[in-house]
Amino acid sequence: MTISTPSRLHFGLLRFEQTDGPSFGGLGMMIAEPRCTLRLATSTEWQATGPDAERALAHARQSLEHLVAAGQRPAGAYQQTPQALHIEVRDSIPPHQGLGSGTQLALAVAAGVRSLCGLPPANAEQLAAMVGRGRRSAIGCHGFLQGGLLYELGSLLTEPLARLAQRVEVPAEWRIVLITASPAAGLSGEHELSAFSQLPPVPPATTARLAQLAEASILPAAANSDFDVFGEALFEYGRLAGDCFASVQGGPYASAEITACVETLRSLGVRGVGQSSWGPTVFAFAADQAHADEIVARMRAMTGWQGHAMRITRADNRGATIDSAAI
Repeated sequence: MTISTPSRLHFGLLRFEQTDGPSFGGLGMMIAEPRCTLRLATSTEWQATGPDAERALAHARQSLEHLVAAGQRPAGAYQQTPQALHIEVRDSIPPHQGLGSGTQLALAVAAGVRSLCGLPPANAEQLAAMVGRGRRSAIGCHGFLQGGLLYELGSLLTEPLARLAQRVEVPAEWRIVLITASPAAGLSGEHELSAFSQLPPVPPATTARLAQLAEASILPAAANSDFDVFGEALFEYGRLAGDCFASVQGGPYASAEITACVETLRSLGVRGVGQSSWGPTVFAFAADQAHADEIVARMRAMTGWQGHAMRITRADNRGATIDSAAI
């Protein structure tokens, strides 16, 4: 079973955790590259190769244990739960870069395990439960299955995963330039939990403005291929959402390098610019391939950005692919 998943850009949360009303919520998008690609096969012993091999094995064990605990037995020609799995991680999304690597790897393994057991495809909530993902953001979980530009309003304490409020397909000609603007990795794990514990609540007026930008400008502009409106509204959304993290990251962006990168891109006339999740990846939207090539050329012509990694990608409107014929 071969599974290939897109990466995830996260443009910002609507709010933080709260006891009254929904927590979190936010806006994000799936992109075609970089990808997580792995192959799973039944085996007599647990084995894994490639980047993130140990994490993939841990997710596979967790997924099988979840299915057994839930009483979900193999279906059809599959008579018993696999004794063990062999996993080959062929491509991985760089970790701690703001691209959703952990969620995509975990869901890819969970989906592969279900398929190997002959079980029907799961919805986002079922997949997330198998590997314990999606508590703060459901963008990567819904995006794994559907791709596209995704908007969710958050979840109540009794809800395991936020429901998807709206999904829009991104114009095929648009491109996204990804720039690794800082050598420092974005926050994750215990450091991320610690950061969230220090954050003051997001003011209701800020949440209302973020929702307005998403619902009245960003999503409709993408649906109508209005590139200029989309870019300017997305920049405002990202900066406003980033300001909510100022107490732990020093401003709307996670470092001086990221701030300088955003400002440089804006000075070049690029409107849809921002930091994905905790960074250090900066995204810059381009109207087409030629525009993206121009952005990269102009950035690389500047002394301060010549050594930074840059990649041109596009939106992924499909989501993950699962191919059993590749066995």
